[in-house]
Amino acid sequence: MSAAVFPPQPRRGAWHAHLPFDAAISLNLRRWITGEGSLTARLMSASDHFRVARLAQAPRRPFADEWQALGLIRPVPAITREVLLICDDTPAVFAHTIVDPYHARRDWPFLRGLGNRPLGGALFVDPRVRRDPFQFTRLSPHHPLRQALQRILPALSLVPMLPARRSVFRRGGGAMLVTEVFLPDLLRRAAPDNTGAGGTRLPRRIDTLHAPQKPEERPRS
Repeated sequence: MSAAVFPPQPRRGAWHAHLPFDAAISLNLRRWITGEGSLTARLMSASDHFRVARLAQAPRRPFADEWQALGLIRPVPAITREVLLICDDTPAVFAHTIVDPYHARRDWPFLRGLGNRPLGGALFVDPRVRRDPFQFTRLSPHHPLRQALQRILPALSLVPMLPARRSVFRRGGGAMLVTEVFLPDLLRRAAPDNTGAGGTRLPRRIDTLHAPQKPEERPRS
């Protein structure tokens, strides 16, 4: 894995309303990062086999900029979920989600039993869910999100910068902050076109699309 994919930048970890121009971020990668709609659905359409690997889901104290983004008055432990989105057996995105603990059971009841199913399968089919505008940054290997990722994929410690985005989803009185870190696989994987403001639509059975069939489930000829 190349150590010069994303060059060092000042103000690491600062979040911005727009993704700045950088020659190291190709047009294809920029389309992945700034694309609207469900990232999960876009990854599915760009791969033959897609799956979600849950790394953790438990109460944790959020980072300072996270609990503030959720509108919490203090950094109380919040439901924290971390997963890898994997395309054709290659990790493509690291997703880190924190949820307002005061409204989790009422407004995000599906979280408890989500398991290895993608979060987008619940968010993008619910008309009551609203999404705030994206914020963008690039993370150095010393950022706490990179540290969490590098414990799972140590080779990524050699990559100076990884681009990331985040947005707040809202449902009722609840808020959920979803941060997505884009991995080097997406430099080469062609980004699908959006289908308007809503982006790529999710299939109803997002948890099974492109999933490898078990031998006993394959249709007989």
